[in-house]
Amino acid sequence: MVLRKTCVALLVTALMSLSIVSCGGPHADETPQPRTARLQATGDRPKVIVLLVDSLLSSSIDRLLAANKLPALRFLIENGVYKRDVISSFPTMSLTVDSSLLTGTYADGHGIPGLLWYHSAEKRIVNYGDGSRVVWQYGPRQLLTDSLYNLNQQHLSKRVETLHEELDQAGLTSASINGLIYRGNVPHELILPANLAKLVLNTQKISVRGPHLLGFGTLSSVTRQPLPEGPLQAFGFNDAYTAQSLVSLVGEGRLPDVTVAYFPDMDGRLHKNGPDDTSGVETLDRQLQIILNAFGDWRRALEHHVFVVIGDSGVAATAADRTAAVIELDKKLTAAGYRVLPLGRQADTQDDVAIAVNGRMCYVYALSPQATLSGLLNALGNEPRIDLIAWKEGEWVQVQRGGSGNRLRFRLGGTHRDPYGRTWDVEGDWAVLGLARDGVTGRIHSRAYPDGLSRLHGALHSHPGKYLVVTAVPGAEFHANGSPNHPGGGNHGGLHREDSLVPFIAAGKGRLPAPPARIVDVKAYLLSLIKANRGQIKTGR
Repeated sequence: MVLRKTCVALLVTALMSLSIVSCGGPHADETPQPRTARLQATGDRPKVIVLLVDSLLSSSIDRLLAANKLPALRFLIENGVYKRDVISSFPTMSLTVDSSLLTGTYADGHGIPGLLWYHSAEKRIVNYGDGSRVVWQYGPRQLLTDSLYNLNQQHLSKRVETLHEELDQAGLTSASINGLIYRGNVPHELILPANLAKLVLNTQKISVRGPHLLGFGTLSSVTRQPLPEGPLQAFGFNDAYTAQSLVSLVGEGRLPDVTVAYFPDMDGRLHKNGPDDTSGVETLDRQLQIILNAFGDWRRALEHHVFVVIGDSGVAATAADRTAAVIELDKKLTAAGYRVLPLGRQADTQDDVAIAVNGRMCYVYALSPQATLSGLLNALGNEPRIDLIAWKEGEWVQVQRGGSGNRLRFRLGGTHRDPYGRTWDVEGDWAVLGLARDGVTGRIHSRAYPDGLSRLHGALHSHPGKYLVVTAVPGAEFHANGSPNHPGGGNHGGLHREDSLVPFIAAGKGRLPAPPARIVDVKAYLLSLIKANRGQIKTGR
């Protein structure tokens, strides 16, 4: 959803300058098509098509399956594997989750802390685009630089390799269609609408590195076929663009070994209407039917392809009453005597605190000597709508339950092993994170906060700084500096299971591996499919 919001923000800017009339995608002969010779089919080896669907919920899938309303998804499930509770990353925001999926690491590995975060070296809050406010608060130049260049080319850690990079190094090909995270080894140019480019960046082309084929709205296309990419269609950042791009690649015989196709539309519906809205899943199924029809026969499609459908985060319902739902963090901290950094400018000596809201999670940064973590904890700790407050203390992570003084602390290493093989020292009140020991395996786990130790540890070690990680109880969300809210709708971002569990479907010919347990395991799963069918390739770090 971040790309759609960014495009809406840019649309507002374009309307102000009356330049929108001439905004359009690059001409066909301007669209780079690197290494096309390598994209031809090779024998009968299956190709992998990943449909990454923003905010897809297993509860909605199950309800509609029972009503016989999802023929395409039912076909995939009946010819493959279906897991309802794959564990997402944290914070459960698309940019962080998709970074985890493409790199196989949590935020401490890939370095994308969230949709918003404070860059201590540049003394500013990075905002990749959470609505039209970002234009007014940051200016369109900074927005474009962060979302179109810095995100993939600078901020995404170079210490980890993406799926696209590993495939290329193994001599295999890949594509990204509207993917938020797409870094690869192949040079591309994002071509901005001419008048918008003149208004904002003084250049029409932005050089990036991505997979062999890069579809990125109107800025870069994988096909010369017409696509829904006008200004009233979010400049191509929509489900129809993604589906039609896939159909074109199928028709042209140009599908690479792995295609990652991102479907953004459902997120907006669920933010507005809440997690019980199933209309987006029905629309998705119709798009999936169109894609399967492009192969001529659905069963024939599975003869030569593995289809993977996966969500990126859950959605927690938000209370309808704004007073009950919205935690006004900036007001709370201002009332406690702290000076809060406004968005859109660098911090200076007059600022005590920076707040980066990520839906139902936020980072609260101590910037001045007057702002200590203990002081910020005192200012927020009695709020009952706050679920968890966590911070680093040496090698330990401290966690306090909101509205109480109950605490635990944990660190890597020790005698307690989790279901995924990591070991921990854990001291204090295990109930703070809902921790329990499995009576059969002896491993520690949490139903309320799945893989909570690793995910929380990852966020707190994702970037430099002195900060709290704060999450809201289900039904509540955060607000600061004009951030968007959704009373009566839904939101995510938090560590709670309602934010954290997503569906995973894989279908193809023959027996498929068991579904991955976590988003960070998906990259290795996809590479294992290629390894099984295309020879040796490493399976991640």
